[in-house]
Amino acid sequence: MLNPENLQETNDFIIAIAADGARVEVALHGAHVCSWRGPDGVERLFMSPLNSWRSDAAIRGGIPVIFPQFASEGPLPKHGFARLSAWALLESSRQLDGSGLVRLGLADSEQTRQVFPYAFALELRITFSGQNLNTELVVTNTGKQPFAFTCALHTYLDAHVAEAALYGLQGYRYRDSVDNRRIKIAEEETLHIAEEVDRVYFAVDKPITLSGRKQSMIVTQAGFADAVVWNPWENGCAKIADLKLDSYRHFVCIEAAAVEHPVLLAPGASWSGAQNLECVLVA
Repeated sequence: MLNPENLQETNDFIIAIAADGARVEVALHGAHVCSWRGPDGVERLFMSPLNSWRSDAAIRGGIPVIFPQFASEGPLPKHGFARLSAWALLESSRQLDGSGLVRLGLADSEQTRQVFPYAFALELRITFSGQNLNTELVVTNTGKQPFAFTCALHTYLDAHVAEAALYGLQGYRYRDSVDNRRIKIAEEETLHIAEEVDRVYFAVDKPITLSGRKQSMIVTQAGFADAVVWNPWENGCAKIADLKLDSYRHFVCIEAAAVEHPVLLAPGASWSGAQNLECVLVA
């Protein structure tokens, strides 16, 4: 159901507004959440100013949808095709509690079957208010053959990295891609980012908090087993065409992911994974 009172669609962008004045902007290209602002108008997500906005290019920043392959963990193109595909708007509405809801869908096509020869349906459900942003990815096997996939919600959180600290990762086993993909145990109670960080934390079952001077973001997930923390630092930004050299100063990626153990989906079965962001303002 489309509700013109809380929805605007311009150049393939959806702008939805919750009852408390919070708003999200979503591109149909990739079902990509590009913006989440509270009633105060303050942006919570990072977006690169160097985005080309081409239909054949991924959007840098916000919340990219990664499916059916995370990174280069298999034979498919890096991060799969969902973030490059044209999704359809299924619904925009306002819930009884005043939160906004946007639903988008993507089904297999002749083009996707050239690289991933299976029938599927994806749905991204975005529920939001000034305090919370919840994104849920639902994957359904609509074919007659089982298939396996890895996936993620590759969330870029706006942050002043010099002031940021991450809590909640101590004790987890992780793969350190900066150190030859070695498997380690997180010993530090607080993670300060002062160099390139690219880690996949396995079997994450507790909240991760990104704390800053003005606000903290509490990140929880369900369905997704793993969590990725990424910041490319200056040396990484220099290798990424759609990031400025100093972009690393302005974001931390905390991604909900299914990486270590691919999801195996039987015909007719569905799987869902969600990430919730809770913004807590610091007094």
